[in-house]
Amino acid sequence: MDKKEHIAIFTTASLPWLTGTAVNPLFRAAYLCKSGERDVTLVIPWLSLKDQGLVYPNKITFASPKEHEKYIRQWLEERVGFSSGFSIQFYPGKVIISFCKTIRL
Repeated sequence: MDKKEHIAIFTTASLPWLTGTAVNPLFRAAYLCKSGERDVTLVIPWLSLKDQGLVYPNKITFASPKEHEKYIRQWLEERVGFSSGFSIQFYPGKVIISFCKTIRL
């Protein structure tokens, strides 16, 4: 019996922060999982409420990883038009203010 290939995608950002580092891995996980030939895990940072407030727009915050995952899956399904069966895992993340920059035009 052949075993499914397992792919883990690690990234340093997640929705609702709409950066390439958040969105591109999310779409990649959805499409790699779509055929059912692979098990896919997306690994994203879990930020404290304080850190969420620093990077997530429109005062969006999440009380738990489960709530955050629900938001991510809904956002994704609205854009790709299908439910995706990849798993989402969280690791403890931290925002480092000195790395954040604001660009003003």
